[in-house]
Amino acid sequence: MSKQLPWFRVYTRMVDDDKLKLLAFEDRWHFVALLCLKGEGLLDKGDAPGLLMRKIAVKMGLDVRTLEEVARRLAEVGLVDQTSLQPTKWDGLQMRSDNDPTAADRKKRQRERAKTAKPAPGNDVTDDHGQDTDASRVTGTNVTRTDTDTDLDKEPQVDTPEVEQDSVGSPQPGDAPAAAAPAASPTDKAKGTRLPKDWVLLKSWGDWALKERQDLTAEDVRREAACFRDHWVGKAGADARKADWEATWRNWIRRVDRRKAAGAGASAQGAGKFAGAAAAIYDGVEL
Repeated sequence: MSKQLPWFRVYTRMVDDDKLKLLAFEDRWHFVALLCLKGEGLLDKGDAPGLLMRKIAVKMGLDVRTLEEVARRLAEVGLVDQTSLQPTKWDGLQMRSDNDPTAADRKKRQRERAKTAKPAPGNDVTDDHGQDTDASRVTGTNVTRTDTDTDLDKEPQVDTPEVEQDSVGSPQPGDAPAAAAPAASPTDKAKGTRLPKDWVLLKSWGDWALKERQDLTAEDVRREAACFRDHWVGKAGADARKADWEATWRNWIRRVDRRKAAGAGASAQGAGKFAGAAAAIYDGVEL
């Protein structure tokens, strides 16, 4: 980081962190010391790796070879980068506003504005004990404030919300709700419609049924149309709404398991049976 941090964030859960528990006691302190050096800015000065390792070794009271072993052990559990010794989850643990040198001054001005915005205590010394308002106690007229602060000294917006994390930057289970999947818009799916109560079989639908199921007679198709209408008109619930009633009719006919009426299934009728029957099954009314 380009600017030094006078302090950095650590979390009380550090004492229960699973990664830290994998380390010996002295390496836990080594990790905390590296966090301090990161907050101080030593790890971000751009020194060559060899020089950086010597500086860190001096700070931590170790020789370079021992520091290299410490770095290896900390990297094995995912706490630091072995080469640069950078804490792997630093950005997830620290807030951008922590590094803002103007934050303290802006907070002070904010408190002062809040303090001066409080209404002055009432100075009503009249004998009238009726209900008075602040406006009537002063001038009897509404007062328009002209001292509205236009200073845009606000905390900088952080790109991501501050979510409580463990000592190495991993969100704790249950601390924050998982991002909910967006609800499907009603326009994403066809709402469908119910079958009209006065529905009658369309000629094109009947023609298709006779072609698809040549084992059915015209009377069979007429009977299936009546069953189809009674079934879907009488059905309740969301399943009674369909986006494509023609497709529903086709599936209905495909599933029909009806034996031919006696004497109606001979192949001798051939194609002539279809031509004559197709015209005989309609009422002459279409949707």
